[in-house]
Amino acid sequence: MAACLLTWGQAVWGHAALVSADPAPGAALDHAPEAVTLTFNEPVSVTALRLLDPQGVIADLAPADAGGLRIRVPLPGGAGRGAYLLSWRVVSADGHPVGGTVDYAVGSSLTPGRAASAAAPGGRQAAIWLGRWLGYACLFACVGAALFRARRPAAPQAWALPVAVLGLSLLPVNLGLQGLDLLDLPGAALLGWQAWAAALESRYAWTLGLIALALCCSAGALRTRKTWAMRSGAGLGLALAGMALAACGHAGTAPPQWLSRPLVVLHAVAAAAWLGALVPLVRLLRAGSGPAGLLPLAWFSRWIAPAVTLLIASGVGLSLLQLDRPEDLWRTDYGVVLSVKLALVCGLLGIAAFNRWCCTASALAGEAAAGIRLRRSIGAEIAVAFILLGVVSLWRFTPPPRSLEGASLQQADVFMLSNAQVRAQVTRTSGAWSIVLSDPSGQPLPAQALSLALLNPQAGVEPLRREARRLPDGRWRAELGVPPSSGGGRWQVRLDILVDDFEQMTLEGGLPPR
Repeated sequence: MAACLLTWGQAVWGHAALVSADPAPGAALDHAPEAVTLTFNEPVSVTALRLLDPQGVIADLAPADAGGLRIRVPLPGGAGRGAYLLSWRVVSADGHPVGGTVDYAVGSSLTPGRAASAAAPGGRQAAIWLGRWLGYACLFACVGAALFRARRPAAPQAWALPVAVLGLSLLPVNLGLQGLDLLDLPGAALLGWQAWAAALESRYAWTLGLIALALCCSAGALRTRKTWAMRSGAGLGLALAGMALAACGHAGTAPPQWLSRPLVVLHAVAAAAWLGALVPLVRLLRAGSGPAGLLPLAWFSRWIAPAVTLLIASGVGLSLLQLDRPEDLWRTDYGVVLSVKLALVCGLLGIAAFNRWCCTASALAGEAAAGIRLRRSIGAEIAVAFILLGVVSLWRFTPPPRSLEGASLQQADVFMLSNAQVRAQVTRTSGAWSIVLSDPSGQPLPAQALSLALLNPQAGVEPLRREARRLPDGRWRAELGVPPSSGGGRWQVRLDILVDDFEQMTLEGGLPPR
């Protein structure tokens, strides 16, 4: 017997634990899922499955399989918009029951702003950012080249045609990444239809479609030999570029939209006309044309001043719509991106002023040194503009403070939980919980960990748990939506506070009704 115990090891299972769920806890979905898949760390047997819908109606469900490591739970069809809770209870291999709840939302997020706060994997975020950056660069370059050729038909600007092809090839890539991000799916999901369908139903599909039209119009202006077709294609491409950037995004959806969307169109049109013409200007100066060949430079110098004025005015208007306070420029992610953008725009304006007042007149007079100096300066302007487009692409992940704070303040509830040793001030919004711990004297209470749980045993729903994270200012934050109301009982809040390695405290109380 001793020899067998030493040489023949047996696998001993402890309590089962949920390893993952699909959809993930807290996921926000455009469409109701057909099933929820629960994956455990050991084989389990299902004892109870209940779905709580947004109206508080509880339905008993049955798994598609009797048991195992992975349990697939088919969901009833016809699900509407709102928050859902799937309560599960299983028996592990050691005979002990284990329960929990998975929450997800259809058509609306349980945690507003979560998708933009690095909820997606870093690789996918980097791909989204890079795809948008390159897409904007291709769009601006092609629109600018078409405008330049409409003014100077003798210069074919053939270099811009491969750029247009690159921009068009990026559109399906960006569309697929949008679908993956909307549904929080892995890259392999691009082989199916679900991610593509979600992306096509989003507002971003309109943006990509308008960009495709703008690139095609610009490419047509670059290929045709008819002056009227050049000018029509260039003008239409410029207008479509402005409309594309206004079709979706934070800036175009800021209230009032009758003001924000036209401002975005004007801002984008002015930026594309300015930045897009820089590459043709450099090529013109590099060709070494005489004063007669530099007439487009004089034309650019005349109309760039009103275009920049329009750019600045529309940008100021959009900033006022998005920011509530000046300190939002350095206290929010959106404001930091805006601050960097403003710094780069100031640099561009400085280079442009140097070009216009120190180099342009001499270059038009035929001075070779002035032409070389101007070409190098415009090259630096192109580099700064390219970086600027990359910075602007970061706004995809940074909702403006106005939208986040407005949603939070409208639905914020504050209540207290306490015992003889600790007090907790809990601030509940529609998608997040903020918790401040203190001792009975009101001094901040340090803790190692904190978990938040919502319980409704009368309704037959297992606890819904989230681990809170500590913020730099000492507050604890947990991203968890407000649960649906249920006629089976009142929701309770429980805080499990790990003070140190040897002490843990629990606070519990009723959740105030909304």
